[in-house]
Amino acid sequence: MTHAPATSDAVHGPVEIAPRIWWVGNLMIDDQFQCHSYLIEAGDQSVLIDPGSIITIDGVIANVQRVVELSSIRWVVCHHADPDVCSGLARLDDLVNPDAQIVTEWRAAALLRHYGSKLPMYLIEDHGWSLELDEGRRHEFTLTPYLHFPGALSSYETSSKAMFTCDLFGGFTNGRSLWATDSSYFDSIRSFHEHYMPSGDILRAGLDHLRRRWPDVSVIAPQHGKVIPGPLIDEMFERLSNLECGIFLMAEDDIHLATLLRAASLERDLARAILSTSDLAELAERATALLRENLSVERIEAYVRSETEGLLRFAPDEHYAGTPVEAVPFDAGTPFLDLPGDDTSPAIRVYLVLPEGETLPRQFARAMIQLSRPIQVALVEHLARRAAERERERIMAETMTDPLTDLANRRALGDARLASDPSAILMIDIDRFKSINDEFGHDVGDDALRQVATVIRANIRSRSDVGIRYGGDEFLVVLREADEAHALDVAERIRRQVERVPSTGPLASTGMTLSVSVGATLHQSQEDLGLSIAHADEALYRAKAAGRNRVHATW
Repeated sequence: MTHAPATSDAVHGPVEIAPRIWWVGNLMIDDQFQCHSYLIEAGDQSVLIDPGSIITIDGVIANVQRVVELSSIRWVVCHHADPDVCSGLARLDDLVNPDAQIVTEWRAAALLRHYGSKLPMYLIEDHGWSLELDEGRRHEFTLTPYLHFPGALSSYETSSKAMFTCDLFGGFTNGRSLWATDSSYFDSIRSFHEHYMPSGDILRAGLDHLRRRWPDVSVIAPQHGKVIPGPLIDEMFERLSNLECGIFLMAEDDIHLATLLRAASLERDLARAILSTSDLAELAERATALLRENLSVERIEAYVRSETEGLLRFAPDEHYAGTPVEAVPFDAGTPFLDLPGDDTSPAIRVYLVLPEGETLPRQFARAMIQLSRPIQVALVEHLARRAAERERERIMAETMTDPLTDLANRRALGDARLASDPSAILMIDIDRFKSINDEFGHDVGDDALRQVATVIRANIRSRSDVGIRYGGDEFLVVLREADEAHALDVAERIRRQVERVPSTGPLASTGMTLSVSVGATLHQSQEDLGLSIAHADEALYRAKAAGRNRVHATW
């Protein structure tokens, strides 16, 4: 066998893609969703990677047997739990080594057991994220989360430097060749990743992690698409890193459509109409327009039950944005297609709304199925983006918020928007704060910080200005698009209102009241923000030197 990329003819039998690393899958001609299996030849510690589905497993078994005895398979790696990757697991139970185990991560293990294999699970996170093979070789693993499965793994064989990347670097291909031969393969990768990956940020994080973890990869062996040889690896990494994902882009070779294009002319027309859209609303609207040429269709509606948001309605009157509703409003006579959920995607019900009294002719039922498939994918992607965005916002809020005062923390200064417009900078310091802490304790000091933060928040514009706990008892306020008069007005209001905050607890008995000193300056967008903050801090020093409880400006 040779390691050189084949250029045209379909592959029959195993192919050695790197020293003792074999492709042992089935190339399915004109099926655009190729699913690859690989073999690490390692004596009685041989590894079968992503064994395949119930429709490909027999071919995989035959190819493995042309390289090693099945009884030498000690490890069966499942990078994730999708059926195209491992639903054929149970066929291996009585063929592989009696001590064989399924190597995966705990989230995938919870799903893999449903395929009925008797092989025990070997959770890689409990075993140092690696398998020791023969002759000092090692098969290493790392998480590439949400690409596309929460616990998705990528792996690397140390001797050959072959990297197995789950869905990363996968593509839509026609099954006529195994190897990517030039840069044009990126077009297949692009549409695949835009379709499956939740966001560009998550994709870039995963790619950066792989580059750091295994910097010397010789060949990339993805689950789908084509094997990527060494000369193309750097380019594919670079171009993928610049890709924006998290959209539903229906490419011409999308498997969800290609498998149904042999149906009646309506189905073919429907497929052509929805292939080019990248938006759920456009998908539904184009499909509705086409169906109206054959049926009195009023609209398409879809309902999804989300664990976090409850029942969501996707309909044209709200531009298919997904609005929470209490119940599905249709009776049993309204045509619909049930798309049951599983552990990785929610249940979806797609309705074809016809005028009252009309029914869906039987000959158009296949068109309903044709339509529901891309809608299902689009809805799942839509929900994934919503969930990812909520999680991103939650993490950003936690990362950039001071837990004591609920103001932003100093990390917010890294936001370029703070310096993008002419602004005013206020530096605010609680007068004699050390004495409050020393005499009354940190609980009283914390309460004082919260009271000042409340006054600041009440006097700045929530949509544009930013209040920051800068450190200790210092606060920084950025007033966007503010001139001298506005800056002084806000500074004085904050100073006066803090002075009027009623004393409570131990402070009340002493007659001590809170007060702040404020330094103000202007900041132009082309200036260094740190220098402007230093000017405001200097103004604050002058306010304190002049007797505290006052505002001093440096323009």
